[in-house]
Amino acid sequence: MIWKLLETPEFQRLRRIRQLGFSDLVFPGATHSRFAHSVGVFHTARLLCGVIAEKLGNNFNREAAETVICAALIHDLGHGPFSHAFESALNMSGRHEAWTEKIIQSPDVSKIMDDYRQNMSSDVAKIFKAESSPDIYSSVVSSQFDADRLDYMRRDRMMTGTQIGGIDFTWLLSNLEVCKIDVGVDDQKYAEIDTLVLANKALWAGESYVLSLFQLYPNVYLHKTTRGAEQLFGLMMQSIKSLVDERSEGQTGLPADHPLIRYLRDQTLSNYLELDDTVVWGALPLIAQAKDAELARVANDLRYRNLPKAIDVGRALAGGHVNGPANPRTVKFARLLAEAVKSNQSLANRILSDNFSRNPYKRRAYDSPRAIQRIHILVEGRPVDLADESAVVRALMPFEVNRLYTRPDDGEARNIVQAVIKEAMN
Repeated sequence: MIWKLLETPEFQRLRRIRQLGFSDLVFPGATHSRFAHSVGVFHTARLLCGVIAEKLGNNFNREAAETVICAALIHDLGHGPFSHAFESALNMSGRHEAWTEKIIQSPDVSKIMDDYRQNMSSDVAKIFKAESSPDIYSSVVSSQFDADRLDYMRRDRMMTGTQIGGIDFTWLLSNLEVCKIDVGVDDQKYAEIDTLVLANKALWAGESYVLSLFQLYPNVYLHKTTRGAEQLFGLMMQSIKSLVDERSEGQTGLPADHPLIRYLRDQTLSNYLELDDTVVWGALPLIAQAKDAELARVANDLRYRNLPKAIDVGRALAGGHVNGPANPRTVKFARLLAEAVKSNQSLANRILSDNFSRNPYKRRAYDSPRAIQRIHILVEGRPVDLADESAVVRALMPFEVNRLYTRPDDGEARNIVQAVIKEAMN
């Protein structure tokens, strides 16, 4: 059944979608695909389920394990070109999960799973929709210590070549136990749920795991040059979409039957599945000939890596710190910038904004079913939240990015931004 899923056009499409989008513009080796990552998540999920099988013995639920292993394999089927950058460009946050669900339930894909076991495709879809009660099996694909993170943290580190963010995967895996945790409402326990927990001697490895994720974000995932390319890509896609909405496709440089035009005109599943990174890269020479001069310029900039330059507003307003505390001046700055752009419409596409926040470790309340998504560690035989045992994890703050981008040769726009920052700091 797994081999049949691997061979479907829907899964083979992931070979043409890079895991890290535009990151190879900064890290030339970061060309690995969603296909490779998905196979890695599948493999890691099997290892985690192997631990569960060993620890639970006769209580092991083989069908539930097979369901999450299958879900691990196909969890990324719904990603579009350049993954999350495509969603951001078209303001469709979280949409890839919806596409994944549609693909899972499409006739060709669902039949493969349902031929193996009745209603298996529905069971897999429920995991992504979080309709089923959380349990140790669902945590394999949806928690802060799941197969997805365990794969991409190691794979992305290796392919980018960065020397930070390493984790001791073998030690973590060999120190996993299965214990029951309490789940309740209003301080009243209503259930005990089995979950994977770290043995006490894996405390430092657990800390390293959380810290590694924290370090990978500023150094890889939120690299200013990569994010600049994403901003340029977003501007290009928004411009094409606006022209399609205005029935001015002829201004884009693309033929009327181009996959991008077809999708923006009619967002069906079949049109969506025709999109991948190669479609976009192949379209750039055509878009560079667009009648819309601004669109043509943006396409050429992306094609030849003439990327916008970042102005780190967050650092400036935090007194020069890389990741300073939230500052009320940021609100004032945003207002002043909005007024500056509003007063000069020519700045609308000349100043691009990038705002992002990521919490490396989320505390989960006892009275929430999502408590199972915490990382637990054994302390004197009792599972506790890792943040309760580790002062390092407890002290971590969300990593925030507040940047503005301008074209390298647009001194006027850059001067305006600098002036607004200066005014906001007074």
